Amino acid sequence: MESIREEKEFNVLGYKIKFTPEEAETNISAEDVVSYVQKVTEEIRQKSPQLDIGQVATLAALKIANEKISIERDFENNISKLHMTACDALQFIEEVSPSTI
Repeated sequence: MESIREEKEFNVLGYKIKFTPEEAETNISAEDVVSYVQKVTEEIRQKSPQLDIGQVATLAALKIANEKISIERDFENNISKLHMTACDALQFIEEVSPSTI
């Protein structure tokens, strides 16, 4: 089933941005993404009002990239732990189950 992707326009840091959502693949709306970016940039602006828009945008990009990398690493660690636990469980089952030979 092919979905029609609608280009949407948003205001981020005073710039009109055209953004095409990737909702079909991620179930995350364009509005959610833009809202999160606006939240991060507003937090930075409140903490450091002397920064210009370019600096705010750069710091927001770095913060979001840091969050993404952290989440990816946590995911990889959790998958590794899950794999080890599954292997341990399988080994335990093999040890306590009677042999079928």
